[in-house]
Amino acid sequence: MTTIPALKQLPAPIRLLIRPMLIAAIGLHALLLFTPLPSEQKPKKTDDKENPVKITQLPTAKPAAKARPKLAKPSLPKISRPKPAIAPPVQKTPATSQRTAGATSSDAKNPFADFPHYPGATPFQNLENLRVADSASPASVVAHFRKALPVQKFTLSDEPEQNTFKVSKGGVSYYLSVVEDGSQTFYLLGPDKLDKDKLAKIKKGDVVGIPKELGDIAKELDATYSTSSDNSATSFDLPDPDAFLEPDKDNPSNQVYVDGIFETRVIEGQPAAQVYQTLQSVLKKFESATESGSYGGGSLYELKKGKFTGYLNLVPGKAGGTVAVIWTKKPN
Repeated sequence: MTTIPALKQLPAPIRLLIRPMLIAAIGLHALLLFTPLPSEQKPKKTDDKENPVKITQLPTAKPAAKARPKLAKPSLPKISRPKPAIAPPVQKTPATSQRTAGATSSDAKNPFADFPHYPGATPFQNLENLRVADSASPASVVAHFRKALPVQKFTLSDEPEQNTFKVSKGGVSYYLSVVEDGSQTFYLLGPDKLDKDKLAKIKKGDVVGIPKELGDIAKELDATYSTSSDNSATSFDLPDPDAFLEPDKDNPSNQVYVDGIFETRVIEGQPAAQVYQTLQSVLKKFESATESGSYGGGSLYELKKGKFTGYLNLVPGKAGGTVAVIWTKKPN
């Protein structure tokens, strides 16, 4: 071991003290050098039992989107124009039916089918709507109707003109006029009133009457097809309802047929072409029956008999079937 030169110059007693201290210091330093340093404190291990971790396997396929709940569609109030019933008018009289919107006939086909005609009265000059009661006084004819009409559920009300009444049943109304002419008594049931001047014009031929053949069209349809008790156009969607109906001038909330409509029939489940073929036997009774364009969404046929010219209108309904409209004049 090499001796530090400075220690030799020190006295012997001091050198004896320094040597053991130096050895001790060297030993302490060596101990410190070889002593391992403490490592960083390891984190405390978490107890899996106290705080379990839930493992969920992710789906391999894309999940279906959750259907959105359907919201109920709010129901709005339906606003529609009321549809009046189109029931057939009197078979034996030309008439413009007067009825409230949506009203239906109380009888199966025609509320006036059971009209109690005066016993023995016959059509005048083959006119179904004008009848003559030979050898009967106006008083006896009027008395018959006053008694017989209420029995058949008709309503009878007096008009300002003498021996003139309004007769109603099943939402349909007509005028009943009783006129004396010499030894004969005439009565007319129809949309217009009858007086002596008009009767004279009818006799002279100045006023063209309605021939029986026009009423036979409706009779043929009734005999061929079964009509429902609600024989109206409310179950049909006519292409143009305004072509056949208009507001009543006296009561705008009601609707009436436009002027010139004589009869109507609803034939369910039958196309217009088939109805036309069914009527061939009746149409042959006219002097001529030719197609004359169209009206209201259906074919129009011109029918001539003597001085009279009428029309047959076959209108297909949107819901199916056919509405037959018989006119006493050309519709416009």
